[in-house]
Amino acid sequence: MADNIPVDSELTRHLIFLTFAERLIEKNDDRLFNDGPEKQVEHTLKALGRLDRIAPLALVTGTEVDLAGFGVAPLLFTATVRDRRVDYMLLSDVADALGWFMPRAHEWAELEAGFALEDQRKEDEERGDGRIGWDLMRDYIRLDIDLIVDDPEAKPDAGGKQWSSYSDWLISTDRLPALLSSSPWSKEFMDNVMPALSHSLRNIWGDKLKDIPTYSGNGVPTGSSLYDAMCDTGGLTEEEALQRARRGPALDAPKPFACTHPGCTDSEPHSVWMHNNRPERG
Repeated sequence: MADNIPVDSELTRHLIFLTFAERLIEKNDDRLFNDGPEKQVEHTLKALGRLDRIAPLALVTGTEVDLAGFGVAPLLFTATVRDRRVDYMLLSDVADALGWFMPRAHEWAELEAGFALEDQRKEDEERGDGRIGWDLMRDYIRLDIDLIVDDPEAKPDAGGKQWSSYSDWLISTDRLPALLSSSPWSKEFMDNVMPALSHSLRNIWGDKLKDIPTYSGNGVPTGSSLYDAMCDTGGLTEEEALQRARRGPALDAPKPFACTHPGCTDSEPHSVWMHNNRPERG
């Protein structure tokens, strides 16, 4: 049973955050970089404190997040400001469940956090009241723990060693689709969700997309419409599409797509959307 435990006193707040920080450092004891355990705990506490001052955190226990069938990760904190609630997972928990090398997951989070910062500053400037906002930046919270690990893909340093440094993050569950689409399971995830996305586009745009022609990479008309390209449900009902979106790897499952692109002779099953968006087809 899930419990949300409000952090309603300074002492309770400190103890909860301290316990979380100490467990995080202990989990990564053999990878600590630059500073020792005590200093790393201090970094993490400061990071949590910065978020908590903007959006007070409540501890969550007994809840796991389904990673679209590719694994599960525990939900750790939740925070609500005005009408926006954000639920947080630990990026390393998600990476472990997905088999994602943590420095690569860190690179994704760092990139997305940069985009969020840029979007926030644009909103601040447009608002024009001199205030610095945080709302768009709440999905990616760097915990400022410094870690290092051997990385065979990294450029060798002066001593010939190959390694990468990284941190851990609190990631909003709202960003799960973006995370999965950048993870090692990105292709399988996109294959799974495309029929559900196609149903959504049909519900939003209806027949309007049928009047918009599509073109190949060479600018030649394909003879199909944007409706054909983007609304290919593969013959699945909405309920079947939603089940497929949550099914996970399903590596041995046959793909039900049959391309209806004019003149297509590719024997591998695929959708019109895949046909138009993969360079080896078209």
